[in-house]
Amino acid sequence: MTEGGIARWEKQEGEAFVAGDLLLQIETDKAQMDVEAQDDGVLVKILAPEGAQNVRVNSVIAIVAEEGDDIASIDIGALSKQPEAEAEKVEKKAEAVQKKAETVEKKVEKVAKTEKAEKAPSSGLSSPAAEFTIHANHIANAAEIEGTGPKGRVLKGDVLQFLKAGKAVISKPEISKPAASKPVAKAPSSGNAELPFLVQSLEPSVLRHLAQVELAKRSVVVQVPATRLVQLVKANRGMTVDALAARAIALALQQVKVEGNGVGVVTDGSKVAEVAGAASASVLDLAQAIKQARSGPASGRPAAVLAGENVFTPDTLPDAAVVVVGAPYASVSAAEASAAMDSALNDLLGVSTSSAQPSKQASTVIDVRVISNSPTVASALAAKIKGFLSNPELLTF
Repeated sequence: MTEGGIARWEKQEGEAFVAGDLLLQIETDKAQMDVEAQDDGVLVKILAPEGAQNVRVNSVIAIVAEEGDDIASIDIGALSKQPEAEAEKVEKKAEAVQKKAETVEKKVEKVAKTEKAEKAPSSGLSSPAAEFTIHANHIANAAEIEGTGPKGRVLKGDVLQFLKAGKAVISKPEISKPAASKPVAKAPSSGNAELPFLVQSLEPSVLRHLAQVELAKRSVVVQVPATRLVQLVKANRGMTVDALAARAIALALQQVKVEGNGVGVVTDGSKVAEVAGAASASVLDLAQAIKQARSGPASGRPAAVLAGENVFTPDTLPDAAVVVVGAPYASVSAAEASAAMDSALNDLLGVSTSSAQPSKQASTVIDVRVISNSPTVASALAAKIKGFLSNPELLTF
């Protein structure tokens, strides 16, 4: 990646922030990412406003200072100019990346020519996986699929996108009527006569992929610093991450308006049960209440549901928001990961380094996903829940 855009500034000029606060969101043509503050400070000047596009990597987008600094004496004009030496360094890296990309492209073309010479695909330039997907889904107009692979080669992803866009013409095979003893599920009504057959003929992996894509559109994922959270749970017997998460959700619902009442969990029967006292009971009592609710019957109409991974699909998503709290895992910064890779390459090549800096201990983080039919609600809840879980001591009353 050489450039990106500024999607949104979470802090305004003159506003103070602490380590871990969300400063802004950046976006590229492939992803949207959060940028968090590494230290405490004050946002002095925003140089790249919201909506700015084609912002080059390593360019100055804002000026920050420490609290107590004499902001009036800061030469904003001088700081906003990127040093020429840094620009040259970036340019050299870009040239090196371009050369590597050209080398890889030549190798890919060579492999593609070899495969074509050995065995021509049955339907033009199509990969074996694409051919299988075309035949498995009975696509009659496969020639209309636009390939995105080398030299227009049709890949499996191109076929899936073709199906999802509704452009496929399905050639229905003759299917014998089922025996009377076997009930036949009634296909859902739709204005498109081909849709029921298309859904029935798709591979399970295709259906899962389409469901995951649709669910991702309704999701907001934030990364929560969890070192103190994990230490607190380990130091207090009976306390659980789910209990602290439920308390954080309950407090967040007091600040974000969502239809429904309180916090719920998914029961053993894949139903939803409300957890009483999520905002007021002690954390230890809350842990027991969650355990009982999960083994009991469905109850209430909660505003937010604490669920596990892969519990909900777009069709079963309730009106309530769904919050998925992942397991704690170790995380390192991009700089540390790059240094570790350089060290491994040097060891492999037998190159000795002049000095070895001790690596910092990896921090513990937790991914929190909020799923909602309203993107605004999902973003607001995710931000509030992250704030509470980042300070778990505030949840243990």
